[in-house]
Amino acid sequence: MSDQRPLDGVRVIDLTHVFAGPTCTRILADLGADVIRFEAPMRIDVTRNLIITDNDGDGEPWHYASYFIIRNANKREMMLDMSKPEGIDVFKKLVAGSDVVAESFTPRVMEHWGLGYRDLAQVKPDLIMISLSGYGQYGPNRDMGAYGMGLEPASGLSSITGYAGGPPVRSGLSFTDPYSGFIGAGAVLTALHYRRRTGKGQYIDLSEQEAAIPIVGAALIEQQMNGENTPRRGNRSDWSAPQGCYPCAGADRWAVISCGNDAEFAAMARTMGHGEWASDERYATVLARFEHHDELDAAISQWTSQRDMYDVMHALQAAGVKAAAVLDGSDVLRDPHFAARKRFDVIDQEPVGRRPVQRHLAARFTRFETAPRRPSPLLGEHNEEVLREIGYNDEQIAQLAADGIIDTKPRLPVPGQLIAMALKLPYERYVEAGILQRIDADYREQLGIAGADATPAP
Repeated sequence: MSDQRPLDGVRVIDLTHVFAGPTCTRILADLGADVIRFEAPMRIDVTRNLIITDNDGDGEPWHYASYFIIRNANKREMMLDMSKPEGIDVFKKLVAGSDVVAESFTPRVMEHWGLGYRDLAQVKPDLIMISLSGYGQYGPNRDMGAYGMGLEPASGLSSITGYAGGPPVRSGLSFTDPYSGFIGAGAVLTALHYRRRTGKGQYIDLSEQEAAIPIVGAALIEQQMNGENTPRRGNRSDWSAPQGCYPCAGADRWAVISCGNDAEFAAMARTMGHGEWASDERYATVLARFEHHDELDAAISQWTSQRDMYDVMHALQAAGVKAAAVLDGSDVLRDPHFAARKRFDVIDQEPVGRRPVQRHLAARFTRFETAPRRPSPLLGEHNEEVLREIGYNDEQIAQLAADGIIDTKPRLPVPGQLIAMALKLPYERYVEAGILQRIDADYREQLGIAGADATPAP
């Protein structure tokens, strides 16, 4: 397998933060792009300070957050103060030799800095620029505050999620964030292909609200054709019965089961030791099973609740019934199927040691690999390296540092040591608060990444 990747030689300037934008640029980096992300001394990515358990209190907690590490592996970084003209000059010189600029600020921020697409296209005529924002760059809602919890309902997705007779329910994750990142990566790849054919760059306006609307396509058709809203049905289906999520042995352990036809139902009944269900008039047909779904769910639960969720999955799958264990984060890390497919790459991440980092691009290619070539960057880690690439000498770099244009630490109103102390909580407190489900003290050994360089961070 070649080490050459399709985006080798493509440079991406990354002004994104949190989730959607970093997901987009992480995919581009894994495809070979040289992604240089930017943070400012007075405004670091907020996810650098998320869920930092048992950090060592060295006063630099922004280097420990797994949330940030996962989404920014394989990138380089500059810490640049663009509130000053000298910072803007550095940025424009870098843009002149780049192919893509990605940003996720509120609309008008880039224009305010004089760094909108029209401005940057004067520097690099064939530049591709993508703006990921909540509601898009124009329209009456463009300047409204946008966040994942709100964008999911705003796209219509929450309207069809929840249980019959209950309110709309959002997913446990801000779904529109990663999904918009995937869509954004595809848009950039499309624009690069267009530029290769025409020589022309372009601007991409990506609304995260609009990105998720195709997911609710069936609900739109229901309204268009029948004038009705799609009812909320929980785990149940309009076409298959039984279908649901059933309790298994152990605390908070579950398996999902779906029978699409009479043959599958009969196979499930036999596997559960109740072959008579297939001839029971309450369950013999799909319509009858719909009518008696509640009592059927109770009967299925009696069987599943006595068994391990993996045993439920394997027994039913062997009988030709669609079933799957419900995996939590711990299960995903240890799942033998994911291990066989190398879903996680182990990287040496300073200063926390070896870490399993999931790939953002699930596709597998026969000609090239997409594992990250480098860990997530430290603040300002590549300042000097990048500046030298665009022509700055040692004296000029030293002057930029002396003037505060570049830095390697945030300029915060409180010392980093105090932040570290505030964020440092033992694992048990996070579990009690419901932020983490559980922590296994020997998880490094279980994952096979224990070693002399391992440190006691999550």
